[in-house]
Amino acid sequence: LDQKDNLDTESTTVSSEPNLNLDTKSDSQKTSSLQEEMDDSDIEEYSEKFLESTPHKKGEVSYEDLRSNISTYLSPPDVEKIDQAYNFAKQQHQFQKRQSGEPYIVHPVTVANILSELRLDKDSIVAALLHDVVEDTPVSLEEIGRIFGKNVQNLVDGLTKLSKISFRSHQERLAENFRKMIVAMAKDLRVILIKLADRLHNMRTINALPPERRERISQETLDIYAPLANRLGLYSIKSELEDLCLRQLKPDVYNTLKNKVASTKTARKMYIEEVKTILEAELKKNGFNDIIVYGRPKHFYSIYKKMIDRKLEFEDIHDLFAFRVIANSIKDCYEILGIVHALWTPMPGRFKDYIAMPKPNMYQSLHTTVIRPNGEPAEIQIRTREMHIVCEYGIAAHWAYKEKKDASKESNLEKFSWFRRIVEWQHELKDPAEFLEAVKVDLFEEEMFVFTPRGDVISLPLKASALDFAFSIHTQVGLHTIGAKINGSMVPIKKLLHSGDIVEIITSPNQKPTQDWLNFVYSSRAKSKIRNALRSEERERSKRLGKELLNQALEDRGLNLEKLIKTGSADSLVKVGKESNFDDMLVSLGYGWLNPKELLEKAFPTVAKAEAEKKDQEIKDASTKEDAGVPNIDIDKHRSTNGVLVSGLKNILVTFAKCCSPIPGEEIIGCITRGKGVTIHRANCPRALELDPKRRIDVSWAAEATTGEYSAYIKVYMHDRAGILAEITSIISNCGVNIKRLSADAKPNSQGTCEFELSLHRLHQLQAVIKKIESLKSVISVERKNIFKH
Repeated sequence: LDQKDNLDTESTTVSSEPNLNLDTKSDSQKTSSLQEEMDDSDIEEYSEKFLESTPHKKGEVSYEDLRSNISTYLSPPDVEKIDQAYNFAKQQHQFQKRQSGEPYIVHPVTVANILSELRLDKDSIVAALLHDVVEDTPVSLEEIGRIFGKNVQNLVDGLTKLSKISFRSHQERLAENFRKMIVAMAKDLRVILIKLADRLHNMRTINALPPERRERISQETLDIYAPLANRLGLYSIKSELEDLCLRQLKPDVYNTLKNKVASTKTARKMYIEEVKTILEAELKKNGFNDIIVYGRPKHFYSIYKKMIDRKLEFEDIHDLFAFRVIANSIKDCYEILGIVHALWTPMPGRFKDYIAMPKPNMYQSLHTTVIRPNGEPAEIQIRTREMHIVCEYGIAAHWAYKEKKDASKESNLEKFSWFRRIVEWQHELKDPAEFLEAVKVDLFEEEMFVFTPRGDVISLPLKASALDFAFSIHTQVGLHTIGAKINGSMVPIKKLLHSGDIVEIITSPNQKPTQDWLNFVYSSRAKSKIRNALRSEERERSKRLGKELLNQALEDRGLNLEKLIKTGSADSLVKVGKESNFDDMLVSLGYGWLNPKELLEKAFPTVAKAEAEKKDQEIKDASTKEDAGVPNIDIDKHRSTNGVLVSGLKNILVTFAKCCSPIPGEEIIGCITRGKGVTIHRANCPRALELDPKRRIDVSWAAEATTGEYSAYIKVYMHDRAGILAEITSIISNCGVNIKRLSADAKPNSQGTCEFELSLHRLHQLQAVIKKIESLKSVISVERKNIFKH
């Protein structure tokens, strides 16, 4: 976003955020680890650094700008070390340019400047200046460590992508690079702070890239990095990232919002001033003379999400502002809440107490929404000055303070339950697609809090069920759950939970998980444990089948499996099959990866060869009649089958999964399915994640794939009006796409939905259809669906 488009810049004009003078005593009751460690003088000094700093500079940044910032809070020796890092980076990048044409050194300098606005330490700034040196120049990590120290070397290592490893897909590359960063984060939080600053500048300058890369990077940022910034409490970075992504992914929506927000600027300014004046007057009347009140419009992406979630148009959204009251103590916060509720009527169900129960990112505040006499809602947040520091700068503020106290050896992430879960996932989930799915769920979802019968607080994502709760207690509890009690009443295990529920789990040793469980659990932990249990059961079935197939093949050749195992001859089978042990070889036979006939021929070539050949022919003929379509596993080069290149297999039947309907242009994965050959799924298909990763096989689209016809399904949410369906069908037709089926449904609130099954050749056709339909005035949103439901 340039300055004229930026909502944060505009909000400063409407009602600039105040500089907070923390010339008061800290709260007697400390409510966060940050507050527990700070005394009065610390709070005052800290606020001068963080709350009186200027907003992020969004334009071109020079090294003089960076040096000016760091000189306000770092010592001269630290500044000299940063000078050295700048000169080193400038020399290494001297012949490199960004795709925008500007010298490459502009990028690391801007990244370092973003961190300087968060008042991060010397090593963070040095690492930001050097973060691309190892990846893009001949300089080694060891050389970085020798010149700038071990801490900087570790930070740069955590930020360096795995560029020398070959990956099967972009998604796998993304997952493994993110896994590497998570490991580095667990050792030093500053890795993710530098990465977020790096991504922020890349998003600001993304227009220099081709459209396809812009879209992919923007979606990746929206899926992972914006939620990460939110989880770390870096709301200014999170908001800007979301707006930048919206601008790239849905430019029509973004420009429409920008124009509508600009057209109501005067009215918004008057509204903010009116509410602010009334609040200040009422608080002063009750003895609160040094309270600060200000209002700020919500950013574009937040408005867009409200429109989508509530199925509303811009004009129907009234809570476009958040008013903040900065108090002196926690006691004052609750007293001010009472005054606000006495002044205006509170909306039921819209009060949240994040002081008594902070968010996972240490955010604390009282939230309430009230209805003013004119009928308009107003959202009001009440917090102390100390809380406001953490609200605005999140973990960066907390970490910087601890660094000052020389407490950097202590893990700064101990308190983040969501981060501990991600670290667990990176250890437990070896499949890249499953790991990435778990990360997205844990980052994206808001949390709720429920209680055990003993009063212990359990944090779960919204939409979690009683079964999710069971798995959060213990894996074995979850696997054997048969029912639950919520607030004393018996409920099924799929019952959704709400904040404040008291949950008791009922188990049975005879209970086993089923495939159906995956349809109503929501947490990554529960899904992962259920999948592992189902895979283990599938592995045992395949092992038994593999043993049966091997026994049959041995008997046909006059051999006995038990005797082979006793004499040690079975080791020859394992060696020929190239498996790590005998059980894995049986599983591979059961999955169809190994052919028992070929295995025996290679392991025991001299045993009853003539007789074996005769019987093999009989078996082959019978098998062809009985099990037509079972893939014959032979090593071969890439071979095109139905528009898909299957690596390592020939004569393979290929089927497209109906659960996700892949289209040429999308990343795909293949799964070997007995009796169905290779089933092709979209790379992010949840059903594909449920299958054993050992059954995965490399697949890709062939050039001739675009000559075929593929089905895609979309659902359009819209305001019902005459002619809207005709406009939508006309758009689809003009894009060269055929409508195979459609279903329309009108709602009582003048809204409606349309579902379409489309026939097309490539992904870009579908993307064009969605983009043009979304540009229609009456359309609220368009969703890609996996199946036509009507």
